Amino acid sequence: ITYGAPGKRQHIFTYAAGLVESVSGPDPPACPCIGGKQPPAFVGNDYYCESGNPGPSTSESLYHADPLWDGRQCGGQEIACCNKLNLPWFCKTFSTPISGDLEVRLCTDEVSENIALEYFEL
Repeated sequence: ITYGAPGKRQHIFTYAAGLVESVSGPDPPACPCIGGKQPPAFVGNDYYCESGNPGPSTSESLYHADPLWDGRQCGGQEIACCNKLNLPWFCKTFSTPISGDLEVRLCTDEVSENIALEYFEL
């Protein structure tokens, strides 16, 4: 979620999806809270990351049973990912008022990744 003109966008918040809820080995495809890569510096701590995949390996499945970013069904290693305040909401304070449009993007890093979005409320 960003605001600002193209080329001058400012980050507000990121919702990220890890590929797995439990990890083993180096460089896991998981959320930072369980050993995955840290987000870029401009994101800072303004993000939630969760996975719907209960297993340690990836598959091309849509995990309907565990919706992301709701702070529920966080067990095992992933429990550290769900300790943010106000889940599923976020709150951000700006040093100066902002105006203009907010931009919400759905991004993937592979062509085989599909996204199912039921609703998004601002």
